[in-house]
Amino acid sequence: MHTVKEKGFVIVSPSGKLDTLSAPEFSKELCKLLEKKPKGCILDLSEISFLSSSGLQALLVGAKISKKEVIKYGICCMSEMVNDVFILSGFDRFIETYDSLKDAIEKL
Repeated sequence: MHTVKEKGFVIVSPSGKLDTLSAPEFSKELCKLLEKKPKGCILDLSEISFLSSSGLQALLVGAKISKKEVIKYGICCMSEMVNDVFILSGFDRFIETYDSLKDAIEKL
C-alpha cells in the first residue's frame, strides 16, 4: 500500500488483490491513517485486480470512520471488474466514486 498527501487529502493506493488475506492488514493501516483526521481520504484502486467481500468490508470500515470523524472519503480509478463488484454490492449508494484522482480531489 502506497500513501501520499495532496491538498490536505491522504491518497491511499493499495495494489494486487483486496481479499481475505490482504484486507485485514489494509483495514488496519487505513484506520491508522484516518486516526490522524486528514481533510479527506481517497482510495485509488487502479492497481486492485480483485475485490472480495473481505475487501468490501475494509472499504466499509474506512467509510464508517470517515463519517463519524467528518472526513471526506471517496474511491477512484476502479477497474471495470472492481467497479462491477462495488455496484453489485450496493456500496456505490453510500461511498462516493470517481473516475480519476483529479476528479476525486476536485469534487470531494
